[in-house]
Amino acid sequence: MALACAACAPKVELPRFDDVLANKSAFQDRFVTAPMFATGVAVRASLLYSTPARTNRTDVQIFGDYGRPLRLDVRAGLGTMVALMREDASGLLAYYPGKKAVYAHMDPVIGAQLLGLPFPFSMRDLALVLSGHFRSLVPPDKAPSEIRALPDGGFAYSYAKGPVRLLAVDAYGRPQRLEGELSPYFKTQAEREGEVVSGPRVWSLVFSDYPEDDGDPPGPATVLTLNLPKGESAVLRVKALDERGLPWPLKSLSLVPPSDSRFMALDRQSPPPPGITDIVTGGSENEHGQPEEKAHG
Repeated sequence: MALACAACAPKVELPRFDDVLANKSAFQDRFVTAPMFATGVAVRASLLYSTPARTNRTDVQIFGDYGRPLRLDVRAGLGTMVALMREDASGLLAYYPGKKAVYAHMDPVIGAQLLGLPFPFSMRDLALVLSGHFRSLVPPDKAPSEIRALPDGGFAYSYAKGPVRLLAVDAYGRPQRLEGELSPYFKTQAEREGEVVSGPRVWSLVFSDYPEDDGDPPGPATVLTLNLPKGESAVLRVKALDERGLPWPLKSLSLVPPSDSRFMALDRQSPPPPGITDIVTGGSENEHGQPEEKAHG
């Protein structure tokens, strides 16, 4: 009976914004300039990373303060911890329990990409976007260099500079797609195996499954699909998202690797965490895109 009632429920008619000024204003009012009453967030999600040769599924947790620090924990399908990461004002710190290895980089975006994480921006930007806050990637005062109408309604806004070069907004004023150029520090699996990407190296992030589509209160998209060159993709499905009005306790956001871990500064500058004395002083990327340890200090 419940299924029958759901099937007969009237479809929710969302307001449309078919004029470019109204469309842009609707996007900014909801996703850019809306007051932020939360100071942090906790997100549980699944991540399906696919290449033409293999598929890998992990569970991820992102938690912490929007102003940082932020934590990212990655578990394999059976619950085995794969990586623990912390992003703060000093950069990125990552611990891989299976390798007993610690990595650090002063630039959290470059550090994450050297470690093979697919998303082309910082953990902070990802946490904000997952929560429906786009101000850090598409500031309200950033003027598009070109605007064009989309076939199904909505508009595409192009930008000459910045991490986001294209923002597609649907007819209801919601982000539909972001596009940008890949950093030279990020290599797809195909590139790590020697293939060459012809033309611009571009990423796109597609947003889908908005709660209001099912008659629920409006909220951020619950499925984010990242598309990369050579047929690679990453699908992030949000299972739970809770924003917090109070800062996280710093103890909850700490990351203290065991003292018997090996440490490598991916930027060759970051200091090791306290208590770690096994320091790798050189390195490069191996064929899997992971840091390769060469010499010990």
